[in-house]
Amino acid sequence: MEKLGVEQKNIRLLDTIYFSFFTTGMVSTLLGAILPNLKSAYNISYILTGSAYSFHQIGNLAAVVIAGFLPYAIGRKKSTIIMFSCLIIGLTMITVTGNPVMLLIAFTLTGMGRGTASNITNVVVADTTKNKTAGLNILHATFALGALLSPFILIFLSSFSKSSGWRFTMWFVAVCILIVDFMLGLSSMSTIPEGKKKPAVSGIRTVPFYRSFTYWLNTAILTFYLCGESANMGWLVTYFKDTGLMGQTFAQITSSLMWIMIMGGRLMCASVSAKVNRSRLVLVLAALNTFFFVMMISTRYMPVIIIGLLGTGFSMSGIYPTTLSTMKPEYNSSPVAIGTCIGIALTGAISMPMIVGAIAQNVTAAAVRNGSSIAEADNLGVTSGISAIAVALAVMLILTVIKYMLNRKEQGLQNN
Repeated sequence: MEKLGVEQKNIRLLDTIYFSFFTTGMVSTLLGAILPNLKSAYNISYILTGSAYSFHQIGNLAAVVIAGFLPYAIGRKKSTIIMFSCLIIGLTMITVTGNPVMLLIAFTLTGMGRGTASNITNVVVADTTKNKTAGLNILHATFALGALLSPFILIFLSSFSKSSGWRFTMWFVAVCILIVDFMLGLSSMSTIPEGKKKPAVSGIRTVPFYRSFTYWLNTAILTFYLCGESANMGWLVTYFKDTGLMGQTFAQITSSLMWIMIMGGRLMCASVSAKVNRSRLVLVLAALNTFFFVMMISTRYMPVIIIGLLGTGFSMSGIYPTTLSTMKPEYNSSPVAIGTCIGIALTGAISMPMIVGAIAQNVTAAAVRNGSSIAEADNLGVTSGISAIAVALAVMLILTVIKYMLNRKEQGLQNN
């Protein structure tokens, strides 16, 4: 903690924040990994399966909005504990009911808790550490560690009970978050409502971002990127299992493999971003992301599938942060501009899992009507649904080409 420059009174708080982001990382991959279990346990359709993960993203978007005003009303500590409790309630609800409405509410609550964690942890680490770069790197490493471990915890607990192992895992994570809430209650996190604090500056500066074509271009790139990321995280395990490409255990491990490559990709992007043109870097990553994803879903040859999976994780890792970093500084420093950008981009994360589910369900039903067996229909349906992600990635690639061409044009004008 000395290297991070943390005051003694804040050490326990920072430890709690790191542990909370670790548990949030577990939730991030666990929800996608258990979707096949939910489908089997509750006999739910592909449409509901996709909608569940979409409602998780809706909760995530709601948390972005709530995080803007709740601390001002009741203070950071109370609002964080309340929102983290949404995760406990949501995870528990998922294990006890297959009612479609209750499932969607449960997934929304998990999204609200996860979104709160993403907002508050970054803020607290930035506030309590002098070496913010190191502090934030450690924070996101804890998230990745949780994301890597949860599929293995799921597999381990499922070895004791194939039918209820996923429930044991959800309860385990819920208990971890309950411990987080207890630790937050004992921490030094501020209890004073933000609205009663003396503001550091008077007013919020609003910039005319809505007039900028490049701002909306970057927002569109992020929207289609999140289409791919959200649908990948939510559907890949189900895709590998229902097509018979992998057994459920190996399919669940793919989430961890994906996160290993995401971490490697982020480290690579961090090391080269200052040395290369960032618009070119985004273009290369988008092209690789589209190529590897299409490779992954276009074959049943396992070595090629694994190469495609690893390449997809590696290439998708740096698109979001690198695209954000190409925004004009006045946009990134404007709460209104950056909030509008992220809010619109999250609509991609919300809609794409639903679209995949709707396509899968309709194709499956049509195949059954045409005389296919249930297994054959499921195979065809989920393959058709997952293929829609390639369309979103192709649109993202086209937008990055436009971005790169505009950047080259701007550089040419500056040189002249």
